[in-house]
Amino acid sequence: MNNKELKTLIDKYLKGALSAEETVQLEQWLDAMADEQAFEALPEAEKEAARTQGYERLLARIDKTSQPAVVRRLFTSARSVRIAASVACLIIAGFLFKNSLLNVIAPHRLTAMTSTAGKIKKHILSDGSIVWLKGNSKLVFPVTFGSGSRTVTLQGEALFEVAKDAAHPFRIHCGTLTTTVLGTSFNIRSTGTETQVAVLTGKISLSAPQSEKIILLPNQQATYSEPAAAIAKDQNNSTSVHELTKGTEYDMAFNDVRMADVVPRIEKKFDVEIDLQDAGIRNNLITADFTDQSLKSTMEMISQALNLEFEIKGRAILLKLKKES
Repeated sequence: MNNKELKTLIDKYLKGALSAEETVQLEQWLDAMADEQAFEALPEAEKEAARTQGYERLLARIDKTSQPAVVRRLFTSARSVRIAASVACLIIAGFLFKNSLLNVIAPHRLTAMTSTAGKIKKHILSDGSIVWLKGNSKLVFPVTFGSGSRTVTLQGEALFEVAKDAAHPFRIHCGTLTTTVLGTSFNIRSTGTETQVAVLTGKISLSAPQSEKIILLPNQQATYSEPAAAIAKDQNNSTSVHELTKGTEYDMAFNDVRMADVVPRIEKKFDVEIDLQDAGIRNNLITADFTDQSLKSTMEMISQALNLEFEIKGRAILLKLKKES
C-alpha cells in the first residue's frame, strides 16, 4: 500500500465508510512498518530519543506521494540482522506510528491479553478498571471503550475491580453467562462448562439464556452450569477473600503505616509514579482502607487525612503539603 492509498483509507474512515476488509488491509500495512520485538530489544536511551523525534519524522513522510525505497530497505534489513544504531529511530518511529494511527482509525478495536499457568497478569482498562488475569486465561476487550456499555469477554479466571460509572454498565461475557456491574469488585472463574462468580464489594447481576436473572451482594457466590443453562446461588461460600485476591494488589488497607511504605503499594497497583514534594511526608502515618477505590479517590483520601494536595499528570502524581490560606 502506498501513501496515497493510505490517505484514501483515512478519508473513508472519517466519513464513516471504512469497511472491515479495508480495516484489515490498513492494519496489515501498518504491521509491515515496524518490528515490535526489535523495538523492545533496544536500549532505553534510543527508545526515548525516538519518542521525541521519530514520530514527527514519520508523519512528515506520509505527506509524500510514495514511500521511499530506502525506508523499505532499512526496515527489511532490520528484520534479518542485528539493529544498527542508524536505523533504530526509524524502527521505533514505525512501531509508535502504527499504534498511534490505529488509535485514530479504530479506537474501539478489540485486543486481547493472556496469562500463563501459575502467573497473574494485571491490566488497567481505558476506563480505569483493573483486571488481574489468572493462570491460563484470556481477556478480550476494546482498546478504548465506546459511548455504550463497557463489554469484555473472559476465558478462564480473573479478579475485576470495576471503575464506577452508572451511565455505562460493565459487562463480562463468559460463555453464555453475562455478568453486569456498575462499579464493584468480584472474581470470575470459568472452566468452560461451569462458571463461578464471587462478589467482594458492590452488587452484580448474572444472566443467561433460559435462566432467571440472579443478583449477588458482597460475600455471595453463584455458579452457572453451561450444559444445564442454570444459575444457582452457593449456600456455602467457601472461597475466602484472601484466596481470591492472592497475588494481586487488591488489598489496600493500612493501619498506622508510614507513607514511605504506602506509596510503593499505590504505585504498583495503578502503574504510576508518585513524587513526594516534601520529604517529611514519607514519615507520616496513615490508617485507611483504599481497597476498591480509584486512583483519584485514593489520592483524595490521603490528601484529606494528611492535609496534603495532589496533582495528577498522566502517570505522574505530585503530592505536597497544602498551602496555608
